Amino acid sequence: MDRMTERRRDRRIPLGCKVGIKLEDAAAPVVGTCVELSVGGLTIHSTHVPRMDEVFEIAVLPPEPGGSFLPLHARVRVRRCHALGQAGLYAMGVEIIEVIK
Repeated sequence: MDRMTERRRDRRIPLGCKVGIKLEDAAAPVVGTCVELSVGGLTIHSTHVPRMDEVFEIAVLPPEPGGSFLPLHARVRVRRCHALGQAGLYAMGVEIIEVIK
């Protein structure tokens, strides 16, 4: 099987957690929403328009503040991006390169 077919077999877990996107040239992180999580990546909605294959760090916050869970902190690579129906909002699929903590 090819890589695309295999990737689509991964279970996707719907989320609605806030995500901070740390861009190399930005002072403050861009805030978005992690809408799906799978074994190898995430789908993120944000105002950031990434370059294809752009690499950056993310921190996905736990669903309940003050709980016993820590944020997922990872380095990711952009694999796809498209505009959503809302002006200025984009959906990007990112591949997890490294889980930092």
